[in-house]
Amino acid sequence: MTPLHSQAPRLVLKVDVDTFSGTREGVPRLLELFEREGVRATFFFCLGPDNTGKAVKRVFRKGFVKKVLRASPAASYGLANMLYGTLLPAPDIGRDPRAIAAMRAVAAAGHECGIHGWDHVDWHDRLPRMDGAEVRETVGKCHARFREIFGEAARVSAAPGWTATGESVEAQEAAGIEATSDSRGGPPFHPLKPDGTPAGYVEIPSTLPTLDELLASDEFGASAAAREGTAGELCRLVRDAGGLHVHSIHTEIEGGRALHALFARQLQAWKGAGVRFVTLGEAARNLRAPGSGVPARPLVFGTLPGRATLVAMQGAGVSLDSMRFPRSEPGLDISAGRRRGGGRGGRGTSLERP
Repeated sequence: MTPLHSQAPRLVLKVDVDTFSGTREGVPRLLELFEREGVRATFFFCLGPDNTGKAVKRVFRKGFVKKVLRASPAASYGLANMLYGTLLPAPDIGRDPRAIAAMRAVAAAGHECGIHGWDHVDWHDRLPRMDGAEVRETVGKCHARFREIFGEAARVSAAPGWTATGESVEAQEAAGIEATSDSRGGPPFHPLKPDGTPAGYVEIPSTLPTLDELLASDEFGASAAAREGTAGELCRLVRDAGGLHVHSIHTEIEGGRALHALFARQLQAWKGAGVRFVTLGEAARNLRAPGSGVPARPLVFGTLPGRATLVAMQGAGVSLDSMRFPRSEPGLDISAGRRRGGGRGGRGTSLERP
């Protein structure tokens, strides 16, 4: 069995496909790049309506405007994508022939395919207020649509906006998921369900800062020359730490016209450093074996530099050193929706539903 932290750097490229335009335009662009560089990745697809326009309220959150302007998703896909679900009807991604063809092309090219969500904006903004029945219904729609498109069951999943709760953990386990990447920071773990028992699948968090988070800082986002430093920084983080890392990219950013060339140079830097690319399923395989030593931990909500919204993290014992981020302040315990004290459950604010 491969040790949990091998000396050889291994990297999961987690490709989040959030939108209608990202599926139809960003996916083919990334597929071409990955074929040219000989890289395999894991793609996570949103399969229902694209209500991107409803996310406009996030403009009022600290740091969001700077992040959007520097990451340039609007420059990549134009204004229409930012109006879906408001001034323009929300397109159903999983019913569009061109989007379906793009998704099937990913599988045909040998990449791993999984579920990102149904309605990205709705899940990201409302999940903590959903009851178990609504969570199960939403997860069920995702899995049914995935089987319809790919002809097989989904085995991997990644929550929109790193938004996950004990209820979503329970629903994904019941649906047959074998591995997720729903959270940020630290080593793999088994997330806790609402009753406090660990899920049978393994959660493998994103361990690296995303490109848009780096660009939100003045160190990397102040100028075109500063942007070039992101490749060296992400390469250094993977090379110096060794072991297993997960890096989240987006078809609307790294697959968009504005930042695609920068991401291509990032891939080349990792390859030059001897990084080995693996899929999420491959990374999870040994972690599910008996005696792998993967701990069980609760999910909590916390904050990260460069990100305007809360994200799911693992509870007590997590180290965020590998992310080049300071440890977050104690967050909201979302494993069971109740106040917890110290110890393994961590300190957290109650997340009782209204």
